Amino acid sequence: MNTITVYLDESLSTREMVKLRHEILEIPHVVGVARPRHDHHDLTIDYEPKNSIPQRLLQWLRTKGLHPDITSA
Repeated sequence: MNTITVYLDESLSTREMVKLRHEILEIPHVVGVARPRHDHHDLTIDYEPKNSIPQRLLQWLRTKGLHPDITSA
């Protein structure tokens, strides 16, 4: 399993974040999404080893009007 941390410029409400987490989990090969308690802009996403997943996630988040950046992989 691979993990990336994505930083979102936007501040999302709890409701918006829950909705976003559920939508991300529907993306093929994504197996987990967590939001660290200490940082409301980060998402930690676990996925099956597929090289294209990080780029697909960034593109998908951008289509949602968000401004993501991968901070660790």
